[in-house]
Amino acid sequence: MTCPISKSNRLPTSPLVRLTLCDGDQPTIPKLEDYDVDPVHGFLPVNPPPLRRLPEPYGPWESMLDDLSALLLAGGLRKVVEKLPLLSTDFLASEREWQRAYLVLSFIGQAYVWGYNQDVAEILPMVIAMPWHSTAQHLGLKPVITYAAVELYNYRLLDPSGPYDLSNFAVMHSFTGNDESWFYLVSIATEAVGAPALSAIVAAMHAIVDEDLPCLNKSLDTIAAAIEGITKVMMRMYERNDPHIFYHRVRPYLAGWEHSSELPHGLFYEGVLAATTYSNKSPAERSPIHGVKGVFSNAFSTYNTVPSVEDIPKSGEAINGTYRKYAGASAGQSSMIHCLDVALGIEHNPTKTARCTSAQVSNDSLTDTCPVVDPTTPPINHIHEMRKYMPGSHRAFIQALERGPSIRQFVHDIVNHPMRDMDNTPGHDPAVVDEVSRLYNRCVEGMRTFRDRHLQIVATYIVLQAKKRKEVGHFDRPPGSASTRVRQSLQARGTGGTDLIPFLKQSRDETSEARVQLEI
Repeated sequence: MTCPISKSNRLPTSPLVRLTLCDGDQPTIPKLEDYDVDPVHGFLPVNPPPLRRLPEPYGPWESMLDDLSALLLAGGLRKVVEKLPLLSTDFLASEREWQRAYLVLSFIGQAYVWGYNQDVAEILPMVIAMPWHSTAQHLGLKPVITYAAVELYNYRLLDPSGPYDLSNFAVMHSFTGNDESWFYLVSIATEAVGAPALSAIVAAMHAIVDEDLPCLNKSLDTIAAAIEGITKVMMRMYERNDPHIFYHRVRPYLAGWEHSSELPHGLFYEGVLAATTYSNKSPAERSPIHGVKGVFSNAFSTYNTVPSVEDIPKSGEAINGTYRKYAGASAGQSSMIHCLDVALGIEHNPTKTARCTSAQVSNDSLTDTCPVVDPTTPPINHIHEMRKYMPGSHRAFIQALERGPSIRQFVHDIVNHPMRDMDNTPGHDPAVVDEVSRLYNRCVEGMRTFRDRHLQIVATYIVLQAKKRKEVGHFDRPPGSASTRVRQSLQARGTGGTDLIPFLKQSRDETSEARVQLEI
């Protein structure tokens, strides 16, 4: 339970509190409703919930998704995709329609690129590339599969009046079936159980400005309970998601085309050029949706020159488009975890990015983590990079939290520099101050435990599976095929592009560093 949020915009009276504020003296505390964040359900779309189907005339996309798994298995998906009409996004009306379109195109696009027992497709046809790019731009996302596509926009309630938890969630779409669906469902449930923390974070910031320590304690207690709930739900991953099936059947479809040995230039998005923007027109300006018309015909007519050599597919004809490199879907794209880190003042530093050498890939001599660091590649703050793959409004909310009062700085200061009145009596009840410190550190320890448990899951579902694969070979794809090589080059890397174990250990250790202690 959180405290009522203060409506006051007054300057804080205490010099202690003034030190915790960013961008000047006036506190900047975000409002959830300004960032498409629900006070009860957090980042999950509610009121209305995610759409289960797009309206006509987007039937061709929906029919394609209906048959996605069957077409993959039959090997005929790419031919069907290439026969799709080029549909304009001009007729997407509501945000839920834009989100649904992005989800549909993400599943179709990923299936087209990776196929099933097929070599990777280097060129994405414009019938998918252009509307995918358009929907991604509208939502502030990237035209690649993301956490938002498979989790936030991909759930429904079995009982619309029932609870928001694993007992009542269902996934609308998957590439492969039950194990994959459970993988998504667990993450959706963590979003639900963590949602109360978001309102509590905002309440905690107001409590700091108002120097209301009892309210701050209530908020921290809510945040701590939410973190512990997230960890508890996450550990249910083992119940219905087999590690072998996840690693060999599910994970390949969640991969992107950044740091890919099979797509060294990235994926070629046919019809999408650099700095392409598709303006939203009024209904009166919209053309018929079928064919190369509407927003696409106007945009495409601008690109009537032959692109530069590096933009031309190496195995195809000279056509308009660009190569793009994007990471795949990752739990690191969960805005919830980023908000908790920012609110608690947990700082993450850049990490060196390892690369598999071409000799390792071609000779199948990969180590478990492929720890070859490219000296020409600067360190990357991978956690911050993952924000680029979040919905724009949620990314903006994280940035707004960063501009707000620092909870950690406030707790540190009241512990180490307690205020005193004119008669030298403590400005705050020492017992209450001790409780603030305890609850804040409980939150930090909860995040440390979360990362410990996540590391264990990664070891089971990725690292151990990669080791088994190296020992016994790949069961699902022909030995020596290009598709085998790309999966081997990614074997112990995250779908978001990280060198998993070193990255996760660093993130865990950085979490512990946020603890507040009495300085002697």
